[in-house]
Amino acid sequence: MASFMRTVRNMRMLLLLLPLLVLLSACGPTVGIFAGGTWQGSGLQNQNIRTLAVDPNNLQNIYAGDAQNGVFVSINAGQNWVQKSTGLPLPTGIHALAFDNPGKKLYAATDGGLFVSTDGAQHWNNVGTAKTGLPTDSYTAIAFDLNTASIIYVGTARHGVLKSGNNGVSWSAASAELPTGDTINNLIYDSDAHQLWAATDMGVYHSDNGGTSWQLLNSGIPAVDVINTVLPANVSGGTRGLIYAGTNHGFYVSQDAGKHWASSHDSLAGTSIHAILIDYQQATTVYVATDVGALRSSDSGQTWGGISSGIPRDQAVYALAQGASGYSQLYAAASRGIYFYPGNSGAFSAGRIIPILVILLFFYLLFLMVSRGRRRSREMLKSERIVESPPEPLVPYKAEPEDTMQSKNGRLFTPKLEVGEENSEGKDSGGKDT
Repeated sequence: MASFMRTVRNMRMLLLLLPLLVLLSACGPTVGIFAGGTWQGSGLQNQNIRTLAVDPNNLQNIYAGDAQNGVFVSINAGQNWVQKSTGLPLPTGIHALAFDNPGKKLYAATDGGLFVSTDGAQHWNNVGTAKTGLPTDSYTAIAFDLNTASIIYVGTARHGVLKSGNNGVSWSAASAELPTGDTINNLIYDSDAHQLWAATDMGVYHSDNGGTSWQLLNSGIPAVDVINTVLPANVSGGTRGLIYAGTNHGFYVSQDAGKHWASSHDSLAGTSIHAILIDYQQATTVYVATDVGALRSSDSGQTWGGISSGIPRDQAVYALAQGASGYSQLYAAASRGIYFYPGNSGAFSAGRIIPILVILLFFYLLFLMVSRGRRRSREMLKSERIVESPPEPLVPYKAEPEDTMQSKNGRLFTPKLEVGEENSEGKDSGGKDT
């Protein structure tokens, strides 16, 4: 019976621990032993997605640009998608999606021109009218000066970089010293350093004066490499002067603001890097979108590893973004759909069951050890009580008198008997002297 009761108590302890472990797994899927999960396909599949954008005022709203079918929108962090291409000249490829500084306008750089939406992609308007001065071209990149919300930069396939200083009302060329006809693959403006960076087919270019003049910064990058993307770490809380570049033949890092470049320890030399993303919570964590999937570095781009399984190996990844509550999910735009990590299949996904079972076993063994120690202590105390004898009762002290004792003055005397003893020699039964 006692053994049965102990088993019941043990099972009760496990049942109490189980909800706690499930709660920990759900709250911290990317922390400690619970780190894990897999890429999970979103509701948008079989679409060739090339770019992603997250609404800075509502992280549940994700926008995806397709290679032919315009823009798709999710208002529930990627669970479901709806096509929102009214006003776009379909079919058209979407090369870049970007919100302006206040997050009120969403711009789309497309093969059919530059478009803007002010109602969450419900309707699109062509920015390239006869009055604005934008040339007919394939638009490839968008960048904003966060210090001056009215300044916008766009990149094109044949007309270099164009700039607007009045929220897109009018535009002018900002391509002095850029090679004629050089395709702009990516633009980024470092608002803190007041520097504009351009990734082009012919190298990395940098401007300190808003595109008035440009400087080629390609030392260390082979001249034959096409620069697909460039990203100063400073724009996402990283080290100032640390610049990342992704090429069609690997990943490069500059520690001195682009003056010199070197491939990372894991150079990814045989891989085309399409996009770079710095983690919102940890600036030393960098993600790249490549022909072989999404990769992650935890040491500012020096070493690389896969993130998780779930994206089929035959799919290239073209864009990355962080969104959902607290930027807790990473989104990857692939050649056949969108994937997000970690998936939301619950705390008991295949990647989490084993760690949870290990922890349950640990707590169970710990509980058994504590219980056994307590039982042993109780048994030892019980045995000590049994062995210990009760104290014997006190008995009157009886002095054994000597024949004679000598006092300090030399007299001899006979010691008195203790109270309660009979003097058989000097007293009779009545207590009188004989």
